[in-house]
Amino acid sequence: DACSQQLSGRSSERTLKNRPFFFNVYFKTSAEKFLLPPVRASDVNKKCLIIDLDETLVHSSFKPVKNPDFVIPVEIDGVVHQVYVLKRPYVDEFLARIGDRYECVLFTASLAKYADPVADLLDKRGVFRSRLFREACVYHKGNYVKDLAKLGRDLSKVLIIDNSPASYAFHPENAIPVPTWWDDPSDVELLDILPLLERLEKADSIYELDAAVVVGIGFMHTVSHLMRYTCCI
Repeated sequence: DACSQQLSGRSSERTLKNRPFFFNVYFKTSAEKFLLPPVRASDVNKKCLIIDLDETLVHSSFKPVKNPDFVIPVEIDGVVHQVYVLKRPYVDEFLARIGDRYECVLFTASLAKYADPVADLLDKRGVFRSRLFREACVYHKGNYVKDLAKLGRDLSKVLIIDNSPASYAFHPENAIPVPTWWDDPSDVELLDILPLLERLEKADSIYELDAAVVVGIGFMHTVSHLMRYTCCI
């Protein structure tokens, strides 16, 4: 609905706990060149994994749903709305398994006033080193694009997991596409991409496995096809 699109930044045509730290991430000072702060000492040898929120890790709705995982109050135009959030199956296991392997960053086109409290409840282990919201996106031809070149990281060591090809339109070769999730309780996509992430973790470059065959992620591909899954915008 219109409110949902306003929060998530999704077009209707398309299907740590340290507060000051997060504040500085999405309200940059003029002296900062990149979206992300310098790499932590504990993450120096890790690749950067950018992870989308809506329809990738969770699905949110203004309409009441049965057994929501979270209910978030969000103010829109002076009115407080209740947002009902469902977690994608295996999201907790997924975050637990990648948290020590990658420098994980939440990057969403959603508004911070919605996405930040969702992330607080979703990521109680502090897996996300940083959180980036809509204002960190580039508005391009009607879509909010996540420009990986602005992160301040070596692009050969950056991956993005997102259900929307428009989000990674500038860097499709860095993307691991996942199908949009609404509420299917039998979904196993987050488990299916773990073997690929484990292989890419050990590669010198994310492009190194370009010719390898990958099974999972909802369908069978070669990584060459998978990482060049593009959209026309």
